[in-house]
Amino acid sequence: MCAIEEDTIHNEVAKPTHVQHFTRLSYDKMMNHFEELEEKAMIHRVSGLIAITAKGKRFIEQYDQLINLIESAGL
Repeated sequence: MCAIEEDTIHNEVAKPTHVQHFTRLSYDKMMNHFEELEEKAMIHRVSGLIAITAKGKRFIEQYDQLINLIESAGL
């Protein structure tokens, strides 16, 4: 999700090759992750490009808040 978000900072949608390079995943594993994220309505794929849905954006925001909370607690 973070790799997709990183690529969408510069564009409206992410390119799978950019995500693959960022994550260093094999193509098969990356596609498995995409399928799972799409089933959970966290991303949307159209014409080979990937966009984060509103649900996916909320997840990233909540994840960032959790990480900040953990870091501030010194855990």
